[in-house]
Amino acid sequence: MTLETTAATEAAFSIDSIKELMDGFDPAALLPDISTVVGKVELACRIAVIVGPIVLLVLGIAYLLLSPKEANYYFGYRCFFGMGSVQAWRFSQRIAGLTFAALGLVLTVIMFMISGGFSGMAAMDMAWRAVRCLIWEAVLVLLATLAINGLCMFFFNAKGEPRQKSTNSRRRA
Repeated sequence: MTLETTAATEAAFSIDSIKELMDGFDPAALLPDISTVVGKVELACRIAVIVGPIVLLVLGIAYLLLSPKEANYYFGYRCFFGMGSVQAWRFSQRIAGLTFAALGLVLTVIMFMISGGFSGMAAMDMAWRAVRCLIWEAVLVLLATLAINGLCMFFFNAKGEPRQKSTNSRRRA
């Protein structure tokens, strides 16, 4: 590479020196190998699909084993009907723990089986399957949350008192 000086004594590159420099340059050499890119996409898809169920499993076990004995605003499954009394609080923790632990365990097994099939897939197919799995996980967690809240609402009133059986059904029998 040669530098030529101009009349104003500034250094300038000549076209020949730039051509000479670019002769041996291959821009494709800057890109990573496609096998490593697909490997990283596969790893990211596996992690994305499996993290949610494992967190759900850990959360369920924590609600079962580590929840406080009384209602609080820091830790535990909080719902309107489960915070009225100690009995309602313990019921909501037990139901939430069992539901989330069971759902987390089942989803972990299923997602391990699904992610096992990622190795032979194209990168885009793998990414879209992971997105579908994440959507299903979110829908199942939403349904579990609604079921827990519904059970708490069915068994307890807003003050946390157990709901009484209807006396009309006793009279009819």
